[in-house]
Amino acid sequence: MIPVIFNIGPIPINSFGLMIALMFLASIYLLASSLKFNEIDPKYSEIFVFAGVVSGLLGARIWFIIENYSLIKDDLFGAVFSGAGFTFYGGFVLALLVLFLLCRFYKIPSYKLYDSLGPTLALGYAIGRLGCQLSGDGDYGIETDTFIGMSYLTGIVPTPPGVNVYPTPLFESAISLVICFYLLNIERTSKWQMPWQRFGFYLILISIERFFIEFIRVKERYAFGLSEAHYFSMLFAAIGLYLVLRSHKHNGPLNEVAV
Repeated sequence: MIPVIFNIGPIPINSFGLMIALMFLASIYLLASSLKFNEIDPKYSEIFVFAGVVSGLLGARIWFIIENYSLIKDDLFGAVFSGAGFTFYGGFVLALLVLFLLCRFYKIPSYKLYDSLGPTLALGYAIGRLGCQLSGDGDYGIETDTFIGMSYLTGIVPTPPGVNVYPTPLFESAISLVICFYLLNIERTSKWQMPWQRFGFYLILISIERFFIEFIRVKERYAFGLSEAHYFSMLFAAIGLYLVLRSHKHNGPLNEVAV
């Protein structure tokens, strides 16, 4: 693991921060392409990406602090500014809410933006998980003796000496890239043009990915041996399925389903 790539004087350049910067630039480029395809001025891509990344990181950190408060309350300041400690769904929900409000502000039909977001969200998640992998921030999986196991001994949240675990950030990054390219292909096909349909399909795909990867991640389990992320995955998959089926049901003017 490489939590710190190099130092500029007293300032450390962290691998996670570098991946966030790369995610920001790549997302602007990809979202601009999708916005143009969906008849939205591409100039908004920088605004939407900046707002989404900042609110996403903020929401992910807030959610992490809330669910782990009993463990970090003695060093709350350190937890806030730590290089580890993000909960994906907290950031995901807050970012989508902020983007919805921006749509209202700029008078852009929200379904057009959300249907443009799928490939960019998948790419951003893939790059973000690479940052988790490089920093070793604790998002790795359970212990394994298989050949694909890795040690995170030098990570921010290290594994014990001699212990190998599933490199789940790498798995998620690879799967998310596949989802990104698949959604880009769907974006260009005429049969996936009903409002909210492509965003709903994104929710289904990313939720399936997270649901199954969660079985080999280190997480607290609740009812039926499932983690918090399992339940959120099922919730967002159900929302995605509803949006896809709702799109098939409406064959009239776009304003019947547009929000």
